[in-house]
Amino acid sequence: MSSLPEGPIEAVVDGFTHGGEGVARVDGKAVFVPGTLPGERVRLEVVDDRKRWARGRLLDVLDPAAERVAPPCPHAHTCGGCDLQHVTPDSQRRLKTRVVTEQLVRLGGLDDPPVADTVAVGPDLGYRTVARMHADEQGRLGFHRAGTNDVVPVAVCPVLTPGAQDVRSAVGDRTGAAEVTVRATSTGDRGAVLHPGPGPLDLPGLDDGATLQLAQPDGSTVTVRGDGTVTERVAGLDFTVDVDGFFQTTTDGAAALVEAVLGVVGDVSGLVAWDLYAGVGLFSLPLARAGATVTAVEGVARAVDHLRDNALRAGLDQSVVADALDVADFVRRRHDAPPDVVVLDPPRTGAGAEVVAELAGHRPGDIVYVACDPAALARDARALAEHHYRLVSAQPFDLFPMTHHVEVVAHFRP
Repeated sequence: MSSLPEGPIEAVVDGFTHGGEGVARVDGKAVFVPGTLPGERVRLEVVDDRKRWARGRLLDVLDPAAERVAPPCPHAHTCGGCDLQHVTPDSQRRLKTRVVTEQLVRLGGLDDPPVADTVAVGPDLGYRTVARMHADEQGRLGFHRAGTNDVVPVAVCPVLTPGAQDVRSAVGDRTGAAEVTVRATSTGDRGAVLHPGPGPLDLPGLDDGATLQLAQPDGSTVTVRGDGTVTERVAGLDFTVDVDGFFQTTTDGAAALVEAVLGVVGDVSGLVAWDLYAGVGLFSLPLARAGATVTAVEGVARAVDHLRDNALRAGLDQSVVADALDVADFVRRRHDAPPDVVVLDPPRTGAGAEVVAELAGHRPGDIVYVACDPAALARDARALAEHHYRLVSAQPFDLFPMTHHVEVVAHFRP
């Protein structure tokens, strides 16, 4: 396909990608343009022209969509953290429903997939309990400009919870750290992890009781203050996690996912459940409390230690067996009684064809897939269909307002 013309180009946006970009057609070629919406007529400049597609930079919105609004954050046009601040929250959710549906059709090969409307979860601002920030050359903390390693200094981030913003403010700037993770939970726990830069560190003065850690080149951490952990409370259960460990970044969102998973599986009393990619037990513990016998599998050994402690503290340790194993190895080698229910919460890349094939061989009656990437979900849905599992429902949740990210709880049955 020929190269696109240089200089400003007028085009109409008619698509929207799962990465949050509008799609215009110029001379038959798809041009991805961040910051645009379907139906808008825009002036753009091509900045990356490939054989089959191109990427453009928005110059002007000539005919704006009715859903376009002024971003609530002054850094929205430069910071790469939030890419949908120019859209009303309700419209953001409609776009996310559209994206999930399109991915299941295009990549999943499903006709008319049963996708529900995206559900709002918690506030549209002030929801994020944890953030990883980077330091610019002057030591000021901020976030990367979209598509670059350039740092946009951000003193106040409107998507952080007040507690997380307090930690960011307490850490301040010019600590000598190259990166800083800040965290604050619903239980009142606070913490920060500093990744040292090439020079000396000036340790911040955090509140009494806050955890402070230093990351080491080998991936380990040294705890300077506290015990290196924080505790989050979801659905009446406490989950301890490392300050920089993985857990859902919104408390309301974690609760919504737990409720959705339990709602899909129904009565699990006496059933055998596998919780794969279990983390610190967000789904394992509620399943066990509901009466299931749970095998929780997680590849990060430190998370498994926390999962066991979390189950013990909740009085559920007799119902939860936690294994520090690679999920692919577990499903391939497990040959005892098959599970009745499987909960899959894989990383952004998805479970993958190998895990799906081995899992389907066990023929569980219900597979509940918690997806953080619609494209990965769609690929795994196609693989499940090949093994005679059908998609019963797909419920998107807006856990990350102001961004293109969407979480989906999908239910598959044979």
